[in-house]
Amino acid sequence: MTPNRNTPASREFGIEFGTLSDALEERSYPITDEDLLAAEGDHALEFPNGSETLRGVLGEGAGQTYESPADVREAVLTMVDSRAVGRRFYSDRTPPANGEDRRDDQLSF
Repeated sequence: MTPNRNTPASREFGIEFGTLSDALEERSYPITDEDLLAAEGDHALEFPNGSETLRGVLGEGAGQTYESPADVREAVLTMVDSRAVGRRFYSDRTPPANGEDRRDDQLSF
């Protein structure tokens, strides 16, 4: 099955939006955070290290107005805590640290 390019991905930067992606697309914009959270606040966002509701990530009504579903996703990406990043401070692209004995036989591309 070929993905529909007109539908937003439900997973972005380690955050699984799940059914919230479709729900955001169906909303009318602009929308205040108060109205958004009243309608969609209980949707769960899944992270590599746990989950949180939309309300838990965005907080309770700070007077924000969202102009589009992309604005909501951007706010989520900005507000999530370290549980959404997976293995913190990890990179396989850095050279060995001083005193670290690591063989770099395999290159990642």
